[in-house]
Amino acid sequence: MNSRERILSLFAGEEVDRVACFTGMGTVWGVALEHYGYRFSDIHSNAEKMARIASYPAETFGYECAVVPFDLCIEAELLGSEINTFLDSDKPLYPKPRNPIIGSEEEMEQLEIPLELNGLGRLSLVKEAIRDLKETVGEKVPVGSFVLGPYTLASQIIDFNKLLRFTIKKPDELNDLLANLTVLIIKVAQEYEKAGVDYITVREMSGTTDIVPPPFFQNIIFPHLQQIFNKIKCPSVMHICGGTIPVLREMFESGADAVSVENKNGLAEVRRILGEQVLLFGNLDGFELLENGTVEDIFSAVKKCLDEGSDGLWPACEISLDTPEENYKAMIDAVKKYG
Repeated sequence: MNSRERILSLFAGEEVDRVACFTGMGTVWGVALEHYGYRFSDIHSNAEKMARIASYPAETFGYECAVVPFDLCIEAELLGSEINTFLDSDKPLYPKPRNPIIGSEEEMEQLEIPLELNGLGRLSLVKEAIRDLKETVGEKVPVGSFVLGPYTLASQIIDFNKLLRFTIKKPDELNDLLANLTVLIIKVAQEYEKAGVDYITVREMSGTTDIVPPPFFQNIIFPHLQQIFNKIKCPSVMHICGGTIPVLREMFESGADAVSVENKNGLAEVRRILGEQVLLFGNLDGFELLENGTVEDIFSAVKKCLDEGSDGLWPACEISLDTPEENYKAMIDAVKKYG
């Protein structure tokens, strides 16, 4: 099997030859930036550079996917947020909204979702990068993308402390906002599907139980996630950062084809709770371990993930841009050895 066959067969519930090493987050590696001589700030607004960086891990190291975009601001930008890509910085900083666009309950109620997305923000640019990847590496590896969950998107357009106050004091009004944001998220996912993506991850990082109480997730966030996954036609993955043990059932029952958890959660416990039939991806530490660990550390950690029930070896979230080349190779080699 090549990587595309392996991963699409996995999503389809078919037998595969081994575990795949891939991700639902952007495939931007520091060694690719060094190879092409790109600054990190350059690659978020240029489709050709975005696709070239995204495909480098697959073409050079045998990583088993190519995923765009690399930042979390696509949806917020469509709503009118001005995005800071840190063009003047020599440090690799991820883009972020400059200022919240919602500061009051009234502004929450007045937010309008654009009827037509094409021509707004960087959506067309991401779609162009997807089509580029499909042409260049799409026969060998699956091309993926991601959208934000509604609560995470809310955290991009509302000051986070204010969002937490709304969560506690204005849950009904916030629920109405999340319903509107869900409409936008579905539209973005459908545009990525039109461009040809093979799978989509919904990243609801701010919905972690480290931040919001499980009942809020279950009663407010979860129904909107169900709506999103009901509309996504390609294979899909539900990912939440941080602690997720209390909401694992909801993550699976959202309608996603697979569940991805961060390394804060023990995979053995996650597998015990979800059972053997659920596709479970995770959960290698992409920062401390991959950046600072030894090759031996990485082999040991990969084996532990696989022994505890991972169906797809994923980084727990992003991978540090400062990861040394030998550690990227160790991650992939360990999966081939133990998977």
